[in-house]
Amino acid sequence: MTYPELVGDLRDLRVTPPDTYRASLYLDYLRLAQTFFQTTLATNLGAANYSFVRTAVRSASLMNAMAEMFDLYIGPAVDEALNTNIPQNENYQQYFERNIMGNNYPQNLIAFRNTYTVSTGALQLLYNHFTGNIEQACRRVYADKAAIDTFFDALTPNTNNAVQELINIKSTGSDFHKGGTQVLIFTLNVDVVALFDINPKAEVKRLVYKPSDIEADCLLAGKADIINAVNPGFMTASLFEIYNTQLAAYKLAHPAFTGLPMPTYGILPRVFQSTPHVQLRNTYGYIEFLNNDLSGTTIQFNGYFPFAQSDYLIFNSQNAASIIRTFYRTEGAISALACSFSMQDLHLENLRVKQYLPYLIDMEISLNKASDNIGATSLISGGASPIGGINGLYLDAQDFHWVTPPATATGSACYLQQQFEVVYKENRLWNWESLRNKQYVPVNQPELLTGFADGMEILRYAQQNNAFDAWFTRLDDVVVRYIPYATATFRNSFISPYYFNPSNATGNLYTMAALVRGMLTTEAHDYQAPANPNFLVLAGIQCLTDLTNMDVPIYYYRIGMQEILDSMGAQVAIPAFVTINDNNIPPNPIQFPVALGRMTFFPNIPTTAIIDQQQVQVLGGAGYAARVLQLQTSITTALHPEDLSLHNAIPVN
Repeated sequence: MTYPELVGDLRDLRVTPPDTYRASLYLDYLRLAQTFFQTTLATNLGAANYSFVRTAVRSASLMNAMAEMFDLYIGPAVDEALNTNIPQNENYQQYFERNIMGNNYPQNLIAFRNTYTVSTGALQLLYNHFTGNIEQACRRVYADKAAIDTFFDALTPNTNNAVQELINIKSTGSDFHKGGTQVLIFTLNVDVVALFDINPKAEVKRLVYKPSDIEADCLLAGKADIINAVNPGFMTASLFEIYNTQLAAYKLAHPAFTGLPMPTYGILPRVFQSTPHVQLRNTYGYIEFLNNDLSGTTIQFNGYFPFAQSDYLIFNSQNAASIIRTFYRTEGAISALACSFSMQDLHLENLRVKQYLPYLIDMEISLNKASDNIGATSLISGGASPIGGINGLYLDAQDFHWVTPPATATGSACYLQQQFEVVYKENRLWNWESLRNKQYVPVNQPELLTGFADGMEILRYAQQNNAFDAWFTRLDDVVVRYIPYATATFRNSFISPYYFNPSNATGNLYTMAALVRGMLTTEAHDYQAPANPNFLVLAGIQCLTDLTNMDVPIYYYRIGMQEILDSMGAQVAIPAFVTINDNNIPPNPIQFPVALGRMTFFPNIPTTAIIDQQQVQVLGGAGYAARVLQLQTSITTALHPEDLSLHNAIPVN
């Protein structure tokens, strides 16, 4: 294969890879993907289903998403190959021309893959995950057309919606879980007939597809009328709706009270665990897409943008003080709810701004751990680069791409470099003060604390009215996430050293099993009863199976139990011993006794003993003042003054 032939093949595939030469190492997988999306999938889905999704699965965006993914995982092998090629003093192009391309391309490719086995295995897994997830999603969205029609009807009253076609599928780049599934964003063509009209109007609507159990999200912040329109009797009211009802009643009795309601949105669980207990990996649902749209900013007059619209940008023509006050008071009330009901992992990726209001997403990590301070919720976090949902600004050193060496670089100077990206998120307000320039709005601490005090007052009022009793009963058997170790810990301790360390590209430095047992050894020695024995997940075979399958392990708690479940829905075992390394004679394995002092993972039912009794019931009694002070102090302590020099102004994408 010559370089022009490679370029021509990529053009025919409609792929613009991060690097053309590196694409030669996964070109065959791109060809397989094209055949899959254009031929295999048509056979697998059937004519009607494939016709519905044809535009989306044949789009160049899917192929390019795969190329970016392949390039990320082939990079370590290329870097190591360049390192071993130093004596030849070749540059980047010469390495590929002499070692990969040419008449011996098929044999060279085989030799490369036989040498760099970690990347070889990664390519196959990535292909299987990506195509399998797309096929499963296509089957589900086609089967759910009628339900999605009703969902859109309920979201936009006085309209009749008929989904016609899936026109785009966007991979979110989220971690793979549960056998290679990933969150997707659907774009659909929808015929909409408004009330008193007979002619349909074609509209483009977006929808978030989640291959996981989202029943808890719906019970926390969903709109009851939306889900009940599709699934009658699903719930009486979500937690946020209960709060809003109690707020309205409180305002009737206290007209001067200025507390604000909680934002709710459409959440559509389709298959969920509570009724019946379906296989955990079969659960999925859809979520209303929360826009961050921006328009009308091409025309300005004297610094004003009279036609501008946005969900998060404040223009000169708007009342900035009112928008900021409402936004941060709402976030303060959200903080009160999140702490009281242990809604955790609410970092900057899980809070989105829509129409100048904060919305929580991915609330599945809830109701099983104590939240004695705001830090437990991740709404406010510290550090040099805070990532809290409220005070976070951007993610740094999380996503990266490989930088190709300069054409003049040879020998030891010829290597790939990881370039980490700064990614700004849609979790806060920004001011637009000049053309194509924006500045973030600092956290308004007084308004945040006012909103928090308002929220705690309404929670006390609601608890005194026993407003949450039926809601807690509805939670029985609902599945929520349990986090023994943060996703970043799994990624940094296992995925990155195994797949992204060039020294391990041949598989001779680490095995995944050795990495897992190494962490298990440390964690088992550090365990102290009666804490939750998180180290046991590392001893379970499913943890190693998931990681070997390039999945980030995921664990669940079914409310009412005292156990946790692995990604297959099996109970995490509590054995008498776990196998760890002998630190005196590594890596000699030894048996380490599991001394919990009990036979269950949790010492009690956490939703009842911790959330309901310790954090909610206390609000209605004598412990209210102490609880408010405890949480309020944690907020003021965590919200140290923001460093306004941190990327104070950035260009708009």
